[in-house]
Amino acid sequence: MKPFITNFLEPLSYLLYTFLTCYKYLSVKTFKIKVLFAYYLFATLLISYASFLVTERNMDNNWIYNLFFFLTICVFSYYFHSILFGKTKKYLVKFLFIINVGFFTYYDVLLKQFFETYNNHVFAFCFLSIVVYSLLYFYQLIRNVSELNILYEFDFWLISGYLLYFLSCFFIILVYGHAGIGLRRVIWALQNIILFLSSVITITGNLWINYHRKHL
Repeated sequence: MKPFITNFLEPLSYLLYTFLTCYKYLSVKTFKIKVLFAYYLFATLLISYASFLVTERNMDNNWIYNLFFFLTICVFSYYFHSILFGKTKKYLVKFLFIINVGFFTYYDVLLKQFFETYNNHVFAFCFLSIVVYSLLYFYQLIRNVSELNILYEFDFWLISGYLLYFLSCFFIILVYGHAGIGLRRVIWALQNIILFLSSVITITGNLWINYHRKHL
């Protein structure tokens, strides 16, 4: 069970997100959902390949995660920029996105660490940025209370899962860079479990939405 959690639970979680966004796109054909579906599909394939390199080839996969987290901040910055209201919130999203791109450019391009190392501080800032995005969304919900039940909102369940994962793993990532090999495996397994729980939360919330809409 432990090798499965360490190596395969992560791509499985992204596969669940892929099915969810695909199902959502069939009913709501917006560009935002299309981007999320493409992201999760690519993430499933990319992380599956990363697991294959480690388990079957015993090869380094740092470059895959460097690419993946750069893609993650790009997609999530676009996603939150599209759902947040107000110039201040949108400017903050752009500001954090530019800083993330700057970190990626400096460490992975200028210092040529893209193929060499897994920079946990860069990833931690990526995670922190998405936590800030999520908190801005919930602040927006509080400030704009309406008669619409937020429990019927796809974005609410998706971002609730995001907040659980990225807030928890922000601290995990900081510890990861200073841990030994044995502890790193435990930390990685814990991160994968949290990711799986976030996908289950999102899917459960959307199943709840579908059930209640059919029985209204």
